Amino acid sequence: SIQPVGVRDIYALEFQIFKNPLWSLFYICSVFVFMYHYYVGWKKVTPVLGIPKAHIWRVELIGYAIGITMGLVYISFPLYVMATTPFAGYEASIQTPGRV
Repeated sequence: SIQPVGVRDIYALEFQIFKNPLWSLFYICSVFVFMYHYYVGWKKVTPVLGIPKAHIWRVELIGYAIGITMGLVYISFPLYVMATTPFAGYEASIQTPGRV
């Protein structure tokens, strides 16, 4: 027989935290601050990366696309939690009751 091992339920923790609109708003605002920091930093760092001057604008656009995508992915977590109800999973019988 295998001994059960306790693990952190990140899914349940995400729902517990982001169901609070204030935490969600704080998190989303923090992501926007990070995105701004990324934008300003990327604009400053691209000229010193050794990229030919004719290609800097392309590299900047690619970097901005990556930064926007990352920001949207992070923002999607609290938006998903606020818009849905938690899914208990297909094996709810072996889970700790009341986890979400």
